Amino acid sequence: MRFLKKHFSMYSHLPKEIYVLAFGKIMTSMGALIWPMLTLIMSEKLGLNGQTIGLYMMIFSLFMGPFYLLGGKLADKYNKKNIIVTFDLIGNSLYFVCAALPMSMTTLYLLAIASLFQSMEQPAYDALIADLTTYRDRERAYSLNYLAMNLGLVMAPTIGGILFNNYLNISFFINGLADISSTLLLLFFIKNVRTADLDNKTWNEYEKGETGSIFKVFSQRKLFFLLFVISGIAALIYNQYNFLMPLHMEEAFRGSGAFRFGILTSINAVVVVIGTPILTQKFSKVIDVRIMYLGQLLECLGLAFFIFVNHYFIIAVAGMIIFTVGEIFGSISKTPYLTKRIPETHRGRVLSITSSCAGLIGILSNYVIGTLIDHYTFSTVWGIIAAVGLFVMILYSIYLKLDRKAYPGLYSK
Repeated sequence: MRFLKKHFSMYSHLPKEIYVLAFGKIMTSMGALIWPMLTLIMSEKLGLNGQTIGLYMMIFSLFMGPFYLLGGKLADKYNKKNIIVTFDLIGNSLYFVCAALPMSMTTLYLLAIASLFQSMEQPAYDALIADLTTYRDRERAYSLNYLAMNLGLVMAPTIGGILFNNYLNISFFINGLADISSTLLLLFFIKNVRTADLDNKTWNEYEKGETGSIFKVFSQRKLFFLLFVISGIAALIYNQYNFLMPLHMEEAFRGSGAFRFGILTSINAVVVVIGTPILTQKFSKVIDVRIMYLGQLLECLGLAFFIFVNHYFIIAVAGMIIFTVGEIFGSISKTPYLTKRIPETHRGRVLSITSSCAGLIGILSNYVIGTLIDHYTFSTVWGIIAAVGLFVMILYSIYLKLDRKAYPGLYSK
């Protein structure tokens, strides 16, 4: 109890809407039984090989990018709450359709459509959290949101792994029910946030609203283009958590791969629940770029452990713990970093473009990774991922120096 009081007290005195969003995120994550198993669904249920799985994920990403950008534009122009609720209800209803259908490629296509609508809501969701908080509270707010997501994920992947072989349709139903419950919670308990309501917020000097197009914003912040490259390569590395890792588990532990991957995902959630409040509090005064750098280093180190997994599951567990600590650092720093450096009038668009670039490069790379695992051992492919990680660390070192020059006001606080 003393641990809970000491570390979770840091989330006190946030706007009540932030707590509503966090509780809704818990409910959504508790029912997230499908997405952690998507790669295994394509390989084990639909019989697709690694290259084909990578191709499908690449195609999904190509379609998702424009929808994500559209969602960002809508978030800056219209009511964010209404955008989230509308697209959520459309996307979530497709889970119930999938639950009623036998597993086939049609199911995969319906999931792709659902993901398109859910991708359109995400920029509005991220921007809404920024709208509801001052820049001083933003790390805590995004940290709480990330913590809530993983609190719900503690058991969900393991349950999904148990249902995977014989009761996959039940997983679709639970996923849809949990998501719609979260949407209704947001509908009834989150107020409509208007731009006029934000005038008295405490922004920093780089967040003040601006007129003009998104191209003007980026032309004045050219450093972001390097960030796009770094984010894209970092996404390539992180995506192997849901792409290469489950395939490796199935190859190394025939017959129990889905279950063991579910255990790893639950370990990920447990470490996040324990570590997020501690790390957020301990590193609250560290500049977010440094935290991003440290997070990337630990993610790469954790994934490098999978080079040596073979049939020793304990190595995978150790790698997952290190990877998760890195994930925590990245999650509590990346979005706050952006929202402190962009005008509040363009948040939705900037967040959507940044995530789209990262997602596009990351998912496009899955086709390459899928091709590699059809021709090389998993250990060799993990070695390649580790080498790419070293390159990202070099880019981050350069970026930190440039960021200090571009935003001196944030480093002097």
